[in-house]
Amino acid sequence: MARTLKFKIYRYDPDKDAKPYMQDLTVELQDTDKMLLDALQRIKADVDDSLALRRSCREGVCGSDAMNINGKNG
Repeated sequence: MARTLKFKIYRYDPDKDAKPYMQDLTVELQDTDKMLLDALQRIKADVDDSLALRRSCREGVCGSDAMNINGKNG
């Protein structure tokens, strides 16, 4: 069963933004979307293809997809 979640995402494009800002995004997630990375990829695919993020192994080993969530590294 799909569920809808809201995210506040810190955005900044130095080529067009005067300063960073928070953007509210809503996305419908599937049952298979279990991780935050799944949600971010779903946002990029279905809501806003300008979202930029880096990921690699999806296993928490390489550190490429490390995030700061609510002001805490995670």
